[in-house]
Amino acid sequence: MGNQEYFNELKKLMVIGQIDGDELKRRVEATAPINDQQTMDKIRQLILESEEKQKNRKMHGIRAFLPSHFNSASYRVAAVLLLLIVGGAFWYYREQTQVTPPAISEEVQLVITMSRQSGRAAAEVETVNAQQSSPITREERALYHVDDHFAEQLAEAKRITTYQDKEYWVTLDDGTLVHLNHNSRLVYPEKFGDRRDVIFDGEAYFMVATDKSRQFVVHTPQGDIRVYGTEFAVNTKVGENGNTSQRPTPNTQLDNSQLVLIRGSIGFKPVEGKEMMLKPGQELSVMNSQLSVKDVDTTPYEAWNTGKFVFDNCPLEQLTDVLARWYGMKVRFKNDASRHILFTGILSRYADVKTSLQSIAAVADAEITVDNNTIQVK
Repeated sequence: MGNQEYFNELKKLMVIGQIDGDELKRRVEATAPINDQQTMDKIRQLILESEEKQKNRKMHGIRAFLPSHFNSASYRVAAVLLLLIVGGAFWYYREQTQVTPPAISEEVQLVITMSRQSGRAAAEVETVNAQQSSPITREERALYHVDDHFAEQLAEAKRITTYQDKEYWVTLDDGTLVHLNHNSRLVYPEKFGDRRDVIFDGEAYFMVATDKSRQFVVHTPQGDIRVYGTEFAVNTKVGENGNTSQRPTPNTQLDNSQLVLIRGSIGFKPVEGKEMMLKPGQELSVMNSQLSVKDVDTTPYEAWNTGKFVFDNCPLEQLTDVLARWYGMKVRFKNDASRHILFTGILSRYADVKTSLQSIAAVADAEITVDNNTIQVK
C-alpha cells in the first residue's frame, strides 16, 4: 500500500471513530517522524491561530462533517501532520513522474526546416510488428544487450535507417528529439512503458526528455548510455571510412565509439566493466574495449546539430573526406603536400558544394575544383 492510500485509510478510521486522535498521531509519527521541534512548534501555533480566527471555510466544512470530539488538540495535530505527509507524497509522486520534453531552440527548428527543404532529411522508416515478423533478430539481441523485458516492448516498434548522404530528425513518444546523421540506425518502441530504451548504431545527437522515474537508455554495440534528461552526441563508428553501401548494417566489426556530453548527467556502461560517469564538456572514447575520458570543446558537436560544419586546424584530407561523404562524392589529391594544408572555418551543411569548396580554397590558398562528381585538390 502506498503512502497516500495508507493515510487515507487512517483518516477514514478516525472519522468513523475506530481510532482516536492520539492513535492517529502515533501512527503518523511512526510512519514519517518529525524530529524537528521547531517544526512541531510552528504546527501547534498554526492550530492555535486557526482556533482564534475561525475564518477558514475548509476547516468549517471539516468540523461540520467530523465528530465533535475531533476538536481536541491531538486530533488537529494529527490532521495537520496527515496533510503535510500526504501533500509531500503527492508532490514527490508528481515530481518523479513528470515528463519534460527538451527545449528546442529556434535555430534547431530552422535547421530541421532547411534540412527537409533541401531533401537531406530522408530515411527508411519501418513499422515492426511482432505478429508479422520478429522485431529484432537473435544476433541483434546479443549485439545490443536486449533483455526479455525490452524485447517485449519492441513488439510494436519502428526502425529508422539513414543512408550515405542523408540525415533524419525523429521525435520519440516522450518528446525526446534525435538527430540522426548519415549511415545510422535507430530502433525504438512506438510507445514507452515503464522503461525508455532504444537501440542505436551510427552517429546522432540526442536531446532527451527529463523523466526522473524512467531512465533513458541507449543500447549500442560497445555498451549502454544511461541518462535522465540531457543532450549528448554519440558516434559508434569512429574511424570508419566512408561506407558507400546503400543500407547501413549493425556495427559488428568496429569496437570504437565516441560519446560527448553537452549538458546534464550521463553514464556509460560498457559490455564488460563498471559504469563511468561523464560531466558536461567531457568526451568518452572506447577504443579496442579501452575507455578514456578527456575534456573537449563541445562547439563542433553542437554546431553539427544546428546545420554547420566546424573545422579547427583541420587537414584538407580529413575535411574533404567529410564533405565527400556528405555530398556523395569522391576526392582526388594531385599533390600529396596539399593533404596536410590546414583549414579553420565554419561551413553550412546545406550550402552548394561548389560554394563551400570556393570558401575553403580562398582560406587555405589551394586550388580546388569539382570534376565529374569528384573533388579535385591540386
